[in-house]
Amino acid sequence: MIVKDGTVSSTGLTVIFENNSDKQCVYGEEFLLEKKVNGSWYQVPVALDGNYGFNSIGYDLDPSGNREMTIDWDWIYGSLDAGEYRIVKDILDVKKAGDYDKYSLTAEFTIG
Repeated sequence: MIVKDGTVSSTGLTVIFENNSDKQCVYGEEFLLEKKVNGSWYQVPVALDGNYGFNSIGYDLDPSGNREMTIDWDWIYGSLDAGEYRIVKDILDVKKAGDYDKYSLTAEFTIG
């Protein structure tokens, strides 16, 4: 997963998923943001009051396939201050229905 050049703003970005394997993968809409502070990563606090959630949907990422996803975090984190950040998304390596391995992917970006 990488951040698409020229898409970073204080309220969102676009990531590109590249499946360089021969395995079928699935990812969803859920994500979290982390900020680098003094060389360590810390989760960005959610700006919402109360409960929130993401749509429960799975997007297929075919073997040797690429897909883009535009992410707007203004509704959950608000506008981010200048700094070094990374987005964290889970992806599933699906073997068969109900049998999968889950991996956390990260992509770093800077807000100026």
